[in-house]
Amino acid sequence: MTSRVDARDTDADRRIRDVLDRKGKAGFIVTAGAGSGKTTSLVKALAHVAATRRAQLRARTQRIACITYTEVAAAEIHGDVQDDPLVYVSTIHSFLWDAIAPFQSDIGAWIERQLATKVDEIDGKIEKSKASTKRDAMTQDRVRYERQLDALRTVRKFTYGVGPDYGRGQIGHADILKMVPQMLLEQPLLAKVVATRFPIIFIDESQDTDAAVVASLVHMYKTVKSDFCLGFFGDPMQQIYPTGIGRVPAEPDWELINKPENFRSSRRVLEVVNRVRAAADGVQQTPGRPEDLTPDGHAYFFVLPADADRIDSMDTIRRWLALRTSNDAWTGDAPDSVKILVAMHKLAARRLGFANLHAAFHPRNPPTLATAFIEGNAWPITPFATVILPLCDTSKDAAALRILRKHSRLLRDDLAGAAVARARLTSARDAVTKLRGLVADAGPGSVGRALRFAYDNGLIDPAPHLTRYLDPDGPYSDQVLSEKTREILDAFMACDVREVEGYLRYVSRQSPYSTQHATKGAEFPRVIVLLDDTEGVLPSYSYDKLLGLAEPSQTDRENKANGKDTTIERSRRLLYVCVSRAREELAVVIYADNVESAILSLKVSGLADQPLALSDLTNGVNGPPAVAPQPT
Repeated sequence: MTSRVDARDTDADRRIRDVLDRKGKAGFIVTAGAGSGKTTSLVKALAHVAATRRAQLRARTQRIACITYTEVAAAEIHGDVQDDPLVYVSTIHSFLWDAIAPFQSDIGAWIERQLATKVDEIDGKIEKSKASTKRDAMTQDRVRYERQLDALRTVRKFTYGVGPDYGRGQIGHADILKMVPQMLLEQPLLAKVVATRFPIIFIDESQDTDAAVVASLVHMYKTVKSDFCLGFFGDPMQQIYPTGIGRVPAEPDWELINKPENFRSSRRVLEVVNRVRAAADGVQQTPGRPEDLTPDGHAYFFVLPADADRIDSMDTIRRWLALRTSNDAWTGDAPDSVKILVAMHKLAARRLGFANLHAAFHPRNPPTLATAFIEGNAWPITPFATVILPLCDTSKDAAALRILRKHSRLLRDDLAGAAVARARLTSARDAVTKLRGLVADAGPGSVGRALRFAYDNGLIDPAPHLTRYLDPDGPYSDQVLSEKTREILDAFMACDVREVEGYLRYVSRQSPYSTQHATKGAEFPRVIVLLDDTEGVLPSYSYDKLLGLAEPSQTDRENKANGKDTTIERSRRLLYVCVSRAREELAVVIYADNVESAILSLKVSGLADQPLALSDLTNGVNGPPAVAPQPT
């Protein structure tokens, strides 16, 4: 176990252990604000169970399940528990698939029902459609679904991949979240099997866990007869995905555990964190470190006119901050010098040169590809991330063969004999040389040229839907591409490959810019939070509404009256997540149509006592502090 296990106990840690030591069934919800050491409490809980129940669990071939939100978080916890085989750590998708994989006949029945439903839906649309062109297209899609149904009857084993390919027995990422919770709710045997394998289940980042998944786990807790413990670790204030449940509803016998400490932020930053949260649930975090080990830090609010040049004004602010704090890191170019958080990728895309790529994946009424783009795992871009661009990086020539062996049809399939292998290697080498030329030429449409060349020459083996798009009559001709997906792929193919390079640097955190989603759970010494509704925020968010600079919509008013989420509360949560990423120094920059009104609103709302305008930046190091200490 790592030093997290040896960290000083908090009251929350002791209460968690009390619950874990109970006999029979037990449940708890840990609400832990930003910087509270939630992961530390989670790891300490895992260590406690491993230490007190190892012999019992091993005798019954049982394990402790820890469900996390991302692969990165799973790897971190694996390291914290030193890859203890007693602890099963995985993402929610992997956990659900592992639970359902043995039930192959049930998976087949579920897929068959899904395809039959698709056919019925298309029949209804064909009947209502008046345009012959659309009817013909839908009829072709119906034929494809029928082919998948026919092929499904010959499938002997189902697997799990990024996208669905039902006719070949592959279910997709989105299917998992629909299929497994439904089965846990409807099939008592499955729930019993999962609870027997994993008598203790912890869910990290519970606020962003899909509501159906939470409901199925709670149902399992309520219905299984065996000893079972279910624990949720999260914070409703940090819910940033619309599919997340937010606050997990507690069962009457569950323990509700709060962890109010903040071990991350300096005093000034924590003041801002608490002020942002105050109007939401009134929870106020307290410094977790001893007073002499908690730095004062810096926190400032700036209000700039909406027509100010974004690059020049940001450079001015960064220079002012460097002078005011006597820290040149504010003006550094390295990704770890300062992190600039924006409300959405669109703002970063304009600054980092992938605006067209962003627009391609964000048409009106965007499908799930937009979410995958935000999270950095959109299947159309995957060939560039894993094969095309790495092969074009001449500094990584030594890795080229490994990349081709893993991803290329040329070096993976039917290599019978040395002569065939040599010929394939020669073809691959020639293809890579030509691919490098296409990528180097770049320009509009170079994404499409590079992607088609790589596919035609066997350098890549794309996801089924992308293969269907590139090769309509090829091996995946039975895949159905929606009109919206085609629109996205057409726009993607028209992009410049240099935009993909900029985007991948961005999502891999090699740029100063990021979004709240990309920095989930992360922390940085210096943070600039950029609030800029004028560049067109997502419809679900509006900092102008949060600050009272714009009126709530009719939908906002109706949602508030009905106890539903509103644009204002979603924006408050995003702002909370942003400001709480900062360890030492924080700057919040607001671009507003009316600077005076924005400054007044900040003061009235209690977010900032002395916001700074552009003219105040001439004060240099003599400028006033933007956040005054709160009265005690």
